[in-house]
Amino acid sequence: MAANQSGQELLDRGHELLLRGSYLAALEVFSQINDGFYQAQAVLGVSQAHMETGQYALAEAALDSEVSEPADNPELATRLAELYVMTGRSQQAEALLASVVAGQLNPPVRTMVQYGLVLRLRGDRDAADEQFNAALARYDNGLVFDSADVAMVAVAARQLDEFHDANALFSEAVRLDSNNMEALVLWGDLFQEKFNDQDAQRNYNEALEINRRYAPALVGLARIESPERNLSRALDANSRSVAAMQTFAELMLRNGREEEGLRFLDQALEINSEHVPALATLAARAVMRDETEEFERLRQRVNAFSPENANFYAAIGDFLGNNYRFTEAVEYARRAIDRDPRNWFAHTVLGGNLVRLGEEDEGKRHLEQAFENDPFNVLTSNMLQVFDVLEEYATLESEHFRVNMSQRDAQVLWPYMEPLLENSWDRLVAKYGFEPEVPVVIQVFEQTEDFAVRSVGLPDIGPLVGICFGRVVTLISPDTLSANWQEIVWHELVHVFTLQMTDNRMPRWLSEGISTWEESQGRPEWGRRQGLDLIRAVQQDRLLPVGSLNDGFTGANSDADLSFAYFQSYLVVEYIAEQFGFDSLLALIHEYAGVAEESEMFFNVFGLDMATFDDGFRSWIDQRVADINVYVHAEDSPDEGEGHGHGVRENSSAILAELYNNESLKQYMRGRVQREPRDFQAHLQLGIVLFREDAYQEAISHLRTAHELLPDYTGYPSPALVLAQVYEAMGDRDAQREQLAIMLEHQQHDFSAPMTLAEHALSNDDLEQAAYFIERALAVNPYRPEVHRINAELATRLGDTGLTVQEYEVLLTLDQNDPVAARTNLAQAYLDNRQSDDARMTVLRALETAPTYERAQQILLQAVAEGEN
Repeated sequence: MAANQSGQELLDRGHELLLRGSYLAALEVFSQINDGFYQAQAVLGVSQAHMETGQYALAEAALDSEVSEPADNPELATRLAELYVMTGRSQQAEALLASVVAGQLNPPVRTMVQYGLVLRLRGDRDAADEQFNAALARYDNGLVFDSADVAMVAVAARQLDEFHDANALFSEAVRLDSNNMEALVLWGDLFQEKFNDQDAQRNYNEALEINRRYAPALVGLARIESPERNLSRALDANSRSVAAMQTFAELMLRNGREEEGLRFLDQALEINSEHVPALATLAARAVMRDETEEFERLRQRVNAFSPENANFYAAIGDFLGNNYRFTEAVEYARRAIDRDPRNWFAHTVLGGNLVRLGEEDEGKRHLEQAFENDPFNVLTSNMLQVFDVLEEYATLESEHFRVNMSQRDAQVLWPYMEPLLENSWDRLVAKYGFEPEVPVVIQVFEQTEDFAVRSVGLPDIGPLVGICFGRVVTLISPDTLSANWQEIVWHELVHVFTLQMTDNRMPRWLSEGISTWEESQGRPEWGRRQGLDLIRAVQQDRLLPVGSLNDGFTGANSDADLSFAYFQSYLVVEYIAEQFGFDSLLALIHEYAGVAEESEMFFNVFGLDMATFDDGFRSWIDQRVADINVYVHAEDSPDEGEGHGHGVRENSSAILAELYNNESLKQYMRGRVQREPRDFQAHLQLGIVLFREDAYQEAISHLRTAHELLPDYTGYPSPALVLAQVYEAMGDRDAQREQLAIMLEHQQHDFSAPMTLAEHALSNDDLEQAAYFIERALAVNPYRPEVHRINAELATRLGDTGLTVQEYEVLLTLDQNDPVAARTNLAQAYLDNRQSDDARMTVLRALETAPTYERAQQILLQAVAEGEN
C-alpha cells in the first residue's frame, strides 16, 4: 500500500480518476490496494477501467481471479456476467447470474436487473419480468437507497413499460448522485428512444461535463449531433465500443459508404457476436438486396441465442422503412408484433409504414395502440396529432388521386390542382409506359410542422417542401410558399412513377435526378438553371463520380450543397437522355427494379463501365461549361434558395450591391470588368449600383451585357428584372414589359411580373396572352384575390361561364373586404351559367347583409323568374 494512504483513500482516489476519465491512472491506483477488506472494490475498479477502454480480456482476467464462488461475490460475479453479455456470451452470463440469484436470499438489485436483461435477451420474458418486478418491489418496500441501485430499478421499470416510473427513478438516481454517469446516459437513452432529443442531449452533455471521455455519452450524443466527430471521440476513448461501431456503421450505410459501414459491423460482431442491432442491420441489408440465404443465416444466428427476437424484426422493419422499402418494413414489423405483441416500437414502425403506403386506418390503429401503452414516444404522439389535423381536412377525389387538404385549400387550390394532376398523369403514363397503383394519395398541409411530422414523424424537416413515398405524396400548402407549386407537384408525381417502377429500390440521386430533369421537360419555364454553380463546382473540383452521387445528398453541409446535389443528379440524367436517348434512361430505371451492383446495371444499359461513363460525363460537362463561357470570381457566393431548389434563389453577390451602394464598390466592380469582360456578377452589380445612382443608360449597358452573358439566369435579382425596374423608372412601360417577359422565359417563381403582363394583355384585348400570364401567376400564388378578379374578367370576355363561376367561388373565400359584392358577383355568375337555384341562394345571403342593394335585388328577381321557367 502506498505510504500514508489507507485502502479507503486509494479506493476514493481511484474512483475519482475513473469518474474524470483518467483510466490508466485509476488502474495504477487500484493496483496499489492489497488490503483484503477493499480487495473486491479494487477489482471492480480495475475491471471498470479496463472495460471503459475496451480491454475486455484484461477486465475478465481480473474478475475471474476473484469469482470462484459467484454467490459469495455477487457484485464481482454480476460485473463478470455483464462482461460476458458485452462480448457475446449470454448463455454463460445467464448461468452465472442464475447461480448468484439462487445463492442469495436478497441478491443485489443490479444482479436481479442484469439477470432480467439476460433472460429477456435469451427469450424468457416471463422469467425476466419476475426479476424486474422483484427489483421494483425492493424499491417499493423502501430497501433501495443507493443511486446506482435506483438507476437499476429505473431500468427494470423501463423494461416493464412503466416509462413514467422509469423517468422518475432516473431523476431520483441523479439527484442522489449527480456524478452517476451511467444513470445520466441510461436516462438519456430513454429520452432518445422516445425521440425526445432535447432532453437526451442535455443528459449526455451533463455526463460529458463530468468525463469528456465517457464513450456511452459520446455515442448517445452522436445520434443527435456531430456524429462523425463524437463517434471518433468515443472510439478514441474505447476502441472496442460496440455501440460506437454500430452507430458508425449506420451512419456510413446511410451515407452510401457501404464498405466502411460493413467493416464497422464486422468489427462490432467480432467483439460481440450476439449484438442484435448489428445483426439486424445486416439482415435488413440482405432483405434489400434479395439475399434470402444470407438473411436466413443471420436469422438463425440470432435464434441460436435469442429465439425469434422481436427487437430483431422491429429493427429490420425500421431500417427498411427509413430506406423507403415500406412494404417489406410492414412485413417485418408484423413479424415483430407476432413474436411480442407488447413491442410498442414495432407497433410504431408498423403504423408509420402503413401510413406511408396509404393504409391509414390500420396504420392509425397501431399508432394508437403504441401511444396508449407508451405515451412518451414523441414520434408516435406527433403522428397521431397529424391525424387530428387530417380529420378537419377535406377529402377530394379525381380519377387517379385521393387528396387531403384544408377546407381553404379545397376551395382555393383544388380547382387548379385537379386538372394539373390528371393532365400530368396522362402525360407521364404515356411517357413511361407505366401506371402506378391508384389512388395515389396526396396530402397538402397548411402548417410546415404538420407536413414534417406526417412525413418523418418529427417537426423539423429542413428545406423540404414535398416528399413522395411511392404511393403517398405529402406537400406543404402553396399558401406558405413563394414558389411555383405546379412544378413541385410535377416533381413529386414523377417520383410516384419511378419509385413504383422500381419498388422503391432506386437510389436517391437517380430518383431526384429524374424528377429534377422532368421539371425542365414539364413546361418551358420550369427547371433549374445553375450555370454559375456548375462552373464554380468544376473550378473547385467538386463534381462527384456517378457512383458517389448519393454522398452529395447525405454529406451536404448547407442548402447550397444540397441544391447542387439535385443539380448534378439532374445533369447526369440530362446527359443520359441527350447522349444515349430516353429509352436508355427508361432501361436504367428498369435495371434498378432488380438487384445487382450499380456498375453492372450501367454496363447492361450503356455497355460501359462506371469509370468510362464518368469520363464521358465529365467531357460533356466540360463542353457545357465552355458553352456557358462566363467568368466566375472566387469570392462570389453561390445563390441561396429554399425548398430544395423550388423557389427564388437569391443572388447574394447582387444583393451586396443593394446593401453597399458606394463608390468603392462601383470602382472595384469596374476593375473586375476590365480584367474579365465576361464577369457576369460584376456587370450585374455595376448595373444595380448605377441604377441606384440614376445613371440609367450606363446601368442598361452593363445589365444587357450581363443578360447576354447568361441569358437563362434565374437568380434574384436577375439582369432582366433590374432592367425592367430601370425602364419603369424611366417611364418606358413597353421596354419594362419586354424585360418582364424575357425574365419569365426562365423564372417560374415570380407573381407580380405575369400579373403586370396579364393586365396589359387584357387591356389590349389579347385574350390568349392574358390567359397565359394569368396561368403563370396562378402557378405561383393562387391565394391572391387580384389574380382571380382578372381571371373572372377574362372568363367573362371569353364567354366561359363555368370558369367565371369557379373564379367567383374562389373569390368568395379570399375576398373578405366586401362579402356582399363577392356574393352578388357569384350569384350573377351562377345566373349566367344557368344555375338559378345557386344564384338565388347566394344572392339571398348578400341581401341578408344589405337588403337594399339594388343589383342584388335584380339578380334575385332574375333567378326566381328563371327558376319558374
